Amino acid sequence: MRRAGLASLLALAMAAPAVAASRAYHGGQFRYWDFNDSNDLRDMLYYVVPGGWHAQLEYWDFARGDDQLRPELGVHPRDRRRSVYTLAGRAELRPEASDRSQYRFWAGTDQVLSAHLVGRAQGDVIASESFTPQFVGTLGADAYWGSWNFMSASAIHDPRQGGLWTFPVRLRLANEANDWLQLTVAPADRRTIGWAADLKKGWLRLGVERNSRYDFTTRDNVIYTIGFEAPLPRRK
Repeated sequence: MRRAGLASLLALAMAAPAVAASRAYHGGQFRYWDFNDSNDLRDMLYYVVPGGWHAQLEYWDFARGDDQLRPELGVHPRDRRRSVYTLAGRAELRPEASDRSQYRFWAGTDQVLSAHLVGRAQGDVIASESFTPQFVGTLGADAYWGSWNFMSASAIHDPRQGGLWTFPVRLRLANEANDWLQLTVAPADRRTIGWAADLKKGWLRLGVERNSRYDFTTRDNVIYTIGFEAPLPRRK
């Protein structure tokens, strides 16, 4: 049950809004999770977003414990107003663990409310053979200006371990080439706070992220990211 806590909520807050993702692109990252209990994690992933769908393959390599393979697939159709509807799922496979698999499915929408404002709602279901399915709810909004700049705020409720509210706020400043600097802060209702800083310049992606009481425990971590992101080659 403890595979997706504050770090997952912060990662959700860091993801670009679907309405802004009209480009076809792909990317890969290596993320090193430095835990304060020395059980560090090497996280390798590759994703492709060719248009109205996305796919991602991720592998978690722990210093100790059960590693995890995490395939993910989602679709993102749009309507005439360019509002987006998302249906996606991810398997979290641990072949060496007694509880071999956990699944996360989510459905949501990004609704264009005005020329500069987008409202968001999402519901996630976390399921496993070892516990009753649980529901995570998200509400938020994004305010855009210029071509790629936006500020985003969300409220996320996760019921696990007695429940947790998280309130991520994110600011992205970008140029016309869609190079950007993104800053995120994610306070929670149990006097914890996460933060992240991410940069994209050309094809290069860099980031650093800190999570307090990761996965509803006393563990803290810092995550360092290096990777690439580039447009997909155009079909002739």
